[in-house]
Amino acid sequence: MNVIMKNIQLFAFRAIPFSVGLFVICGALYFSVQSSLKLMPYGAKNNATTPTTQHILAGAMDPVPAVYPHPRLILTNDRIDALKKSATTTHRELWDLALKSADEFCKMEIPAMKDADNNYRVYGDMLPSVALAYKITGKQQYVDAADRWLQAFLAVPEWSGSGHLGRSSWTTGSAIIYDWLFDVIPAKTKTQIAERLVKEADLLLNDASHRMLSNHFLIETAALGMVGMTLQGEHARATEFSNKAQEWANMIIRYAPTDGSWGEGVQYWQYGLGYFVRYLEASKTAGFENYYSRYDWLKKTGFFAINFSLPSDPKKSVNFGDSGDGEYAHGYLMYLFASVYNDGYFQDFGNKYRSAKPYRFSWQEMIYYDPSVKPVDYTTLPTFKHFDDNGFVIMRSSWASDATLVGFHSGPAPGHRNQVNPQRLSLKGFGPGHGHPDINSFSIFAYGKWLALDPGYVYEKWTSDHNTILVNGKGQAGEGDKWLDYMTFESRSPVPSIRLAKTTPAYDYVIGDAGNIYVEEAGVSHFRRHLLFLKPNIVVILDDVKGKQPSRFQWLLQAYDQLKQMSTGQFEINQDGVRLSIQPVLPVGYKSSITTRELKGSATNGKVTKLDLSVESTRATKYLVVLSALPNAKTAIPRVTFKKGMLKISLEGKSWNIEVKDAKQSSDPAEPLLIVK
Repeated sequence: MNVIMKNIQLFAFRAIPFSVGLFVICGALYFSVQSSLKLMPYGAKNNATTPTTQHILAGAMDPVPAVYPHPRLILTNDRIDALKKSATTTHRELWDLALKSADEFCKMEIPAMKDADNNYRVYGDMLPSVALAYKITGKQQYVDAADRWLQAFLAVPEWSGSGHLGRSSWTTGSAIIYDWLFDVIPAKTKTQIAERLVKEADLLLNDASHRMLSNHFLIETAALGMVGMTLQGEHARATEFSNKAQEWANMIIRYAPTDGSWGEGVQYWQYGLGYFVRYLEASKTAGFENYYSRYDWLKKTGFFAINFSLPSDPKKSVNFGDSGDGEYAHGYLMYLFASVYNDGYFQDFGNKYRSAKPYRFSWQEMIYYDPSVKPVDYTTLPTFKHFDDNGFVIMRSSWASDATLVGFHSGPAPGHRNQVNPQRLSLKGFGPGHGHPDINSFSIFAYGKWLALDPGYVYEKWTSDHNTILVNGKGQAGEGDKWLDYMTFESRSPVPSIRLAKTTPAYDYVIGDAGNIYVEEAGVSHFRRHLLFLKPNIVVILDDVKGKQPSRFQWLLQAYDQLKQMSTGQFEINQDGVRLSIQPVLPVGYKSSITTRELKGSATNGKVTKLDLSVESTRATKYLVVLSALPNAKTAIPRVTFKKGMLKISLEGKSWNIEVKDAKQSSDPAEPLLIVK
């Protein structure tokens, strides 16, 4: 009643007639209550009591009791009780890592921070570790650490950093702390952090990226949603934040690639998804919305990480797009997918390759691991995977550590489904800015080494840095800047595509069609690449490329610095004793050059050596190149002969006879031109 009396006094001082003032007060009270009840996204019968009249009139930050229970985001009291029991049984190892991570965070010195730039995002990620430690141990030291870090965040005037990424990290972590430690955080800190969360959420609300296939949008949506859900019932704008995050989440789900892949590469897959699943899980546990059942992409996306994993070190990945050489398939993601969808493959991958050391996401592995999911050996999956929306193909000789893996890419930036969406332009092209102009490029990893190299995360995107073709010195649309100009990349029609993706026990076959992806100055009529993977270690490339006029064609292969010409018509990459033999067969009369240049990239060690096979003054040409992965210096190179359209390859007592057809013999661009006899 105190709040009501204050409002009555306010009206009285303004000399409004009592009857009018009473009418306005009652009307405002009625419509405020009704409006709040209509907008309230939580089911009162499942999650909380209905907001009281006193609470609604209390204003944005008046100290009123919460009407929704804490904790409710990811952790609930029931989940905490279960984790306390499992900490000494099924989760013992995971708990040990989570607790060590929390202890390390407690001991960290807080740096002088002017903003939330890339170096400081980790603190937002680690913040929930101390809250989890408190919930399980009850030790005050973890509350004190949380308060110390929250005060440090509050002292930073701007939470900016790499767009909204730093802001989103600190906001997400702080929102979780507010929820999990609601009853024990000092009241002053709680009030201050709630006010700051609203300020940061308002910035996100009005300035998010809105690019559905960008890690930024997933991260910003998660942060906004976490603020809305943690402050629900305690701040007048909480519902606004929650509803907008829900709208954005539904957009992300609606336009997600149909094949479970991510066009920005594995690194930004885990980065954006890592935040987004925190929002999804919190939404479920808070009773806001359970997105899981209709999120088809999430059901499949664990296979993206599994298939992109490297044979000798599955924690690392094939690095198409802006993807580095770090460990990105974190155990907590696989455990969450496994738990939600009861998927044994994801459980198995998580069990085998979760972190053995404490790290910033150890707290999530502790929470998401579900021991009731029976693991199924992921190495029983097929060795061939075509991600048909984004146009990625991964081929491997086996799942063994010494296997040969071949990656290939030919697809439109937003995926085939989104490319034909009539709303694509108004939706900013869906925005996969961390993609590369790398159509019809391939990479080869064998015997534990990268041989045919993709540069990974580079700071300028050029076709010439990939294992593909230049025409008249020009590359593909959208190249030349720090980020792929995806709107230009997407504007070309017809779009790049995989014409054929076929697997047999003896070989795999892929045909990539570049469509009209090259810039006009290149003058490309068509470029179709046929890749034949003869298991276990030979790759045959046949390129059918034609210009609109007599042109110069350059066939490119990237490697580390150990690339040499061994003899006429034979080149070799040597990476710590593992070799890639390169034997060009066609065109006759090509000119070769080997150059080393500086290239800052996540997979380049600062420089790259390039093999360039060029042919000039011809309107059409055919490249035929045999690549053989060899495990050591003693292994002989294969014997390669080509006569009357027949390619013969012999290696270690095994031989292959391959008919090489002329493209003029077929009008079907999906028809194989390499016929294994």
